[in-house]
Amino acid sequence: MSALPKADPRKLLALVGANWTTQAVGAAVQLGVVDRLAERPRNVAGLAKLTKCEPDALARLLRSLVSIDIVAEDEGLYALTPTGSLLREDAPGSIRWWALWCCGTQWTLWGDLAESVRTGRSFRERHGGMPGYAHLERDAVAADVFNRAMAGLTQRVGREAARVMIWRGVKRVVDVGGGHGELLVELLKAKPALEGVVFDLPHAAKGAVARLKVERLSDRGRFVSGSFFEALPEGADAYLLKSILHNWDDGKSLAILKQVRAAMAPGSRVVLVERVLPERPRGGLRDNAIVRSDLNMLVSLGGRERTRKEFAAMLAKAGFGAPTVKATATDYSVIEAGAAEPALAQRHRAGPRHASATQR
Repeated sequence: MSALPKADPRKLLALVGANWTTQAVGAAVQLGVVDRLAERPRNVAGLAKLTKCEPDALARLLRSLVSIDIVAEDEGLYALTPTGSLLREDAPGSIRWWALWCCGTQWTLWGDLAESVRTGRSFRERHGGMPGYAHLERDAVAADVFNRAMAGLTQRVGREAARVMIWRGVKRVVDVGGGHGELLVELLKAKPALEGVVFDLPHAAKGAVARLKVERLSDRGRFVSGSFFEALPEGADAYLLKSILHNWDDGKSLAILKQVRAAMAPGSRVVLVERVLPERPRGGLRDNAIVRSDLNMLVSLGGRERTRKEFAAMLAKAGFGAPTVKATATDYSVIEAGAAEPALAQRHRAGPRHASATQR
């Protein structure tokens, strides 16, 4: 048996202390450092005056940002790196609002992870909070940050989804739980003949309507408010659910899929854009992002990421056939399924039949 590799305490210490990067990046956005450096390179004194920060403390923050490739320094002048530029408001696929969400609203939840693991219940469940994202209806500021964060993350994912989806026969789509409509916008831009609906709770209406208007897509896209637990717009060719099922436990996820199935017309299908949990995570950026999201769902919402087998089993219970799964160049995969054949669906509802003809 080969000897185990020697333990590296520096690696473990880096993992344990990794929380500092979330807050350092978040502070750079909150304090306006990103915005001022986006204008032009600046020295500490000038930047401190513009951001109303204490110069020495700001220099220490900048030093930390240099070490993680958010900022570069050259002869006393600081500038955003290409990675840091993704925190700009106007950056395609901006990560600005996701940084604010993670260092703000989500921050305290992670401190309660051990209790979520012990009980199997999210922070919100254990503290009497509202399920899912219903709490955003009562918190306009948090709702705005969340929807902007999702919009930024969805741009690149939306382009990838448009690339790998099966578009044969798809003329009308419903973006279920679509927030500000970023996924639908990317699909409408990629497919000029496509029409679609953003379907979500009322808190997302203003942002979605504005987004469609800015992109000059209001003639092909519109917003409809409602709950995916109650009823969905009927008759679309495809129902898109990006990062929806991972918010919920199996029971509620199945209920959502059944509402999709009930709204579908003959020949239409469901398209899930979700992270697919590897059966055996092996590390690396993709696997680490997926397992991180899985823990985030546990502590914040009580949801989970799922494996291919788990998605297939849930889709079958909701009346769908075997799915196709296509990876993208992001952490997400596109999972597509049509309605199950009637005989297969009936057999699934009935369950296994062990009785012989003489026993009936």
